[in-house]
Amino acid sequence: MRTQAPKLVCGLEVHQQLETGKLFCRCPSLLKEGKADYSFERKLRPVASELGEFDAAALEQFKRGYSYEYHAFNDCCCLVECDEEPPQKADSEALKTALKISMLCKAVIPSELFVMRKIVIDGSNTSGFQRTMLISKGGFIEVNNKKIGIQTIVLEEDSARPLEKKGSKIVYSLDRQGIPLIEIATKPEIKTPQEAKECAKKIGELLRRTCKAKRGLGTIRQDLNISISNGARIELKGVQELNMIDVFVEREIQRQKALLKIRNELKKRKTPKPTAMPVELTAEFKKTKCKIIEHGIKEGKKVYGMKLTGFSGILGMTIQPGRRFGTELADYLKARHNVPGLFHSDELPAYGFSLEEKKRIAKKLKCSEKDAFVIIVCQANKAESAMKTIAERSAFALKGVPEETRNALENGNSAYSRPLPGAARMYPETDLASIKISRQQLEDIGKELPKSIEERLKLYKKMGLSEKLAEEMKLSNWACFFERAVEKGANAKTTAVFLLEKLKQLERDGIQTKRISMNALLEIVLANGRGELEKGLMAEALKKHLRTGKEIKEIIKGLSEKSIDFEEIEGKIKKIVKENRELVEKNGNRAINMLMGDAMKELQGKADGRKVSEVLRREIEKITKSNR
Repeated sequence: MRTQAPKLVCGLEVHQQLETGKLFCRCPSLLKEGKADYSFERKLRPVASELGEFDAAALEQFKRGYSYEYHAFNDCCCLVECDEEPPQKADSEALKTALKISMLCKAVIPSELFVMRKIVIDGSNTSGFQRTMLISKGGFIEVNNKKIGIQTIVLEEDSARPLEKKGSKIVYSLDRQGIPLIEIATKPEIKTPQEAKECAKKIGELLRRTCKAKRGLGTIRQDLNISISNGARIELKGVQELNMIDVFVEREIQRQKALLKIRNELKKRKTPKPTAMPVELTAEFKKTKCKIIEHGIKEGKKVYGMKLTGFSGILGMTIQPGRRFGTELADYLKARHNVPGLFHSDELPAYGFSLEEKKRIAKKLKCSEKDAFVIIVCQANKAESAMKTIAERSAFALKGVPEETRNALENGNSAYSRPLPGAARMYPETDLASIKISRQQLEDIGKELPKSIEERLKLYKKMGLSEKLAEEMKLSNWACFFERAVEKGANAKTTAVFLLEKLKQLERDGIQTKRISMNALLEIVLANGRGELEKGLMAEALKKHLRTGKEIKEIIKGLSEKSIDFEEIEGKIKKIVKENRELVEKNGNRAINMLMGDAMKELQGKADGRKVSEVLRREIEKITKSNR
């Protein structure tokens, strides 16, 4: 009889940073490198909800005993990020973008929005909570002609950026904290790993259509809620590589199936529930060749062992590629007690741990052939709680799959992070008033909804853009600006090349183009469209504006007065062609491209490339025709 494949239930949460100012202060959204301008240290503690309950995830994090060091920068951090000042009103552009996304998904937007505090005490927020607000519920997206329901669309502040871990201290950068983050959570209606990936792609496309999605590594993150029949829901956090989403889903299915197989095997063996009974074994390893144990003892740590009755062969069972059930136990030790790992009998002898030592330890712990044992190296004050954790997680193996939050690993596997959070971690933000959303406001936003990909490509073709430029522009953050500029009179092709290529080149040259206002940029492309500013001078106008702070109209006027007239262009190009007559006679019209760079360099970018090309062609043709 064929075994029926386990039924997958999967939901997706996509978190996208927005290219606006920070959400609850007026700082710019910048990520910084290098030395911080100042730093400070905090300890965080959980607080009870309005019902007097503590969130399980917050309690576990508190028990880990970490302190947190924060690095801050003057140009993108303020007292709000430091939790030394109340938050300011929500950024209007970020809120508008979230409302647009909701309308594109046909979600239901309430008439009043409330900011909530979500308890998070892992150090990623200086206040011990994350500010978040529900923007809408319901709606859907279409994936391969199938509607996937939307559960919620939320706007929240991003967390601080982790830099390093130093013992019991975690170091964070505050540059990322407060950047607006839109979260789109689907209903658990995804049925296959491939569908999960396609759904993430569709949501990513939807977000990029707004022209407000930040780009680059870490700006978009996906979380997955996954379970299979007879398994349990787990929340897989931090999937950054979109093309790996199906792999993560497949690996979690594999893990839960393996845990169910372990449960069935333990039930078949009538394995008793494990209990924490640690035994100190430090004296047994005085002459060990195991470097990890030897090094631990030299640091003043102790060695402890514990029998797991009836678990022989279980700890070595594979649950994901390169990961065994023993690895799951080690993950719990790392997360809860900062104990780096464990040894277990199914993998020994190994790591310098001899067969003789294995036999001696098994005898010391009174293990039979049906039993397994684990060994840890840690401070004496951690031994009892660490072994209790191992016993509890091993005991749950008799039930099957635990509900929990897991971290995505780069190779497609996952590791235990913390318990699933509950409703007890949410309570109202008392420092901010609610936000009223009027019908008129939604009607106005509805007139600004971004075009679909198909509509954009059709429009760009009509504008005369090449297929290459149209493809680059369709999901660019410049698309909305480009469409508005062309509608007002900008030259489509020149503007597209300037936005997609010239600005990128200026960024590579160290020019911070993000500092320019959209109004100034619009003036530049419209001046070109009116014939008041040569194409070759657009970048120069932008650089002068950023360097001097002068009004863009004044800069454009000055550059226009200095632009080269047609006679001067013609004279300089005639000279270049004459000096390269031999090259022209040999290559004919192909010499146009060869001499174009020399011509533009000679004219110092003060002439339109089309005019230069026309004159070059004419002068070269004079020579080629005279030689026929």
